[in-house]
Amino acid sequence: MAEFELAFFPVGENKAFLEIANQIRDHIEKGALKVGNRLPSERELAEKFQTSRATVREALRALEIIGVIESHVGQGTFVKNANFSSMDGLFAEISKQTSPSEVFEVRMAFEPYLAHLAALRATQEDLQQLKQNMDQLNQAIEDADIRQFEQLDGQFHHMIAVSSKNSFLLYIMNIVNNVRSEKLWGTLKEKSLNPERMKTYSAQHFEIYQAISERDARRAEIVALEHLKTVRSNMLEQ
Repeated sequence: MAEFELAFFPVGENKAFLEIANQIRDHIEKGALKVGNRLPSERELAEKFQTSRATVREALRALEIIGVIESHVGQGTFVKNANFSSMDGLFAEISKQTSPSEVFEVRMAFEPYLAHLAALRATQEDLQQLKQNMDQLNQAIEDADIRQFEQLDGQFHHMIAVSSKNSFLLYIMNIVNNVRSEKLWGTLKEKSLNPERMKTYSAQHFEIYQAISERDARRAEIVALEHLKTVRSNMLEQ
């Protein structure tokens, strides 16, 4: 079956990744896509759904989490399972997941300002804790411990929020960090991480820390935004 025969429809803005996942599921249930069939590429799907490749990637990872599809590096993404009788609960769980693309929009809107405030308000104790976190992060890199790295990465950003001395922004940061426990975020992050990128993130954390410790609020804001752009690109765009 040729890929162009699949009829997909443009998706809306609200949880677009879930709409895409459901359309792919419908094609599998109706037999238009069978076990072993290769799905169109992320670029082709983005064109068909009239959305970004990042949103398509979220949908594919969601379907992969629940065992509907599987991806093979250099080969593509293939239908793995066409039996949905036992998957309703899994689909319901995925429907509650937060869109990582939307999370990045929120993070990029306020986290650079958190770094700005931290540069103005961080105490010596705050700076010591940030430095300790970076030491632990580097140890996780040396140990190739991705889960520990991800946990420490979240702690670093939380510590900056604490250093901002703004309780409401800290509350928002706690909501954002809760997303890290969701399977969709975790799968995308884990697939995007490799030793080189982990070292890049660590170096960017040091730049943020250095700007905060030097009380350079503008610099802290700039490097925090660049860090988030790098992580977003690695998770969603490439």
